[in-house]
Amino acid sequence: METQWRQTLSWNSEAEYVVGVDLGGTNVRAAVLDRSGHSLGGGRAPSLAMEGVDRTVMQIADAVAQAISASGVAKEKIAGLGIGVPGHINPQGTHVLWAPNFYDNGQQYLNVALAEKVSAATDLPVLMGNDANVAALGEFRFGAGKSVRNMVMVTLGTGIGGGIILDGKLWTGATGGAGEIGHIIIAAGNRGGAAAFGSLEAMGQISAIVERCARKISAGRKTILAEQDWHFLTPKMISDAALAGDEVAIETFDETGYFIGLGIASIINLLNPEMITIGGGVAGAGHLILDPIRRSTRANGIRTMVDVCPIVPAELGDDAGIFGGASLILDAIGA
Repeated sequence: METQWRQTLSWNSEAEYVVGVDLGGTNVRAAVLDRSGHSLGGGRAPSLAMEGVDRTVMQIADAVAQAISASGVAKEKIAGLGIGVPGHINPQGTHVLWAPNFYDNGQQYLNVALAEKVSAATDLPVLMGNDANVAALGEFRFGAGKSVRNMVMVTLGTGIGGGIILDGKLWTGATGGAGEIGHIIIAAGNRGGAAAFGSLEAMGQISAIVERCARKISAGRKTILAEQDWHFLTPKMISDAALAGDEVAIETFDETGYFIGLGIASIINLLNPEMITIGGGVAGAGHLILDPIRRSTRANGIRTMVDVCPIVPAELGDDAGIFGGASLILDAIGA
């Protein structure tokens, strides 16, 4: 049963500053921001994800201390600390119900009261959210979604995640798990992976893009990419080849965009958002991936909803999680 924990430190709703933290499997990054989203100082430390909760908490505290020191802001002027965590977070933002890439005593995080531990280590009130959800919140408040009230963010990278903003609020569902966009089934029985066979993630993640292109090369297709060992292909190589006019590389992005567009069409049909933002490393391919996503979405979505829902690149890049963590606190204090 979930242990109940409430903030023992009170929110300073008059404070002008907040701390945003992006906890990743390799590094933890933190920054002090003002209410307008201006970063005043940052910090970084290895997350030590495999070395136990206490070690990771120490690393978070170290990154936060660096950020506060660099900002020159007194701790008593900071309202609180918001963290984006790659896992399932309870609706109260206090417990990590499950985090597949973080371990304690050889076991994946299960029902870990991480907020309480970080609060004790930093002497700041703490809230958490799923990393993709938090990134969406950051884009909504400070990035591409500033002009809308209903938005869905899709992140394309090693996996595919997302976050849902409805009527200006982050929607996390009954138990905090909503927004797992990569798990939508778009091609049942097709390629598998960490998500189900035929899922959006399985069909659109980085490994799928590389595999798709490698299969074309191994089939003897004419391409400049055949000049190197296809075992070492990267999306950047494929992108560079596409920009040079390579037919196989362009086709790879077209096919990938088709599958991603199927998922986005379903999202639009279900939620009728005002905007879809596309983030993550794969989004760096720009029009090569965005144009086929838009074509597929329009071909498979309900036109009256698709036509009023632009699909745009995210604006905050790798800092979306930090801005989103800060947004968790700003929302909590009603800023």
